[in-house]
Amino acid sequence: MTMKEEKLISKIEKIMPAAKPASKSEFDGSDYEGIWFRGSEECHTDGLPIFNYWAMDKGCHPKLNEILEDAGWMWEPYDSGTMMAYPS
Repeated sequence: MTMKEEKLISKIEKIMPAAKPASKSEFDGSDYEGIWFRGSEECHTDGLPIFNYWAMDKGCHPKLNEILEDAGWMWEPYDSGTMMAYPS
């Protein structure tokens, strides 16, 4: 079962505040469920980037990837500096 958007955003904010997760609707005004990472180009406290487009297969920070997978979500690049997540 996939975690609801609001609950997942709250969890990510607590664990990885640098990711700055927000509802996709704040990005594009759509009603579709999704998470926009406003901090895509920031680094977590361990110094690793939240998102690195140039490392496509491993472009998402490992901890964030684990959180998303455990919640039944997947990430994908929107462009080279923006990461999004959607329910799987």
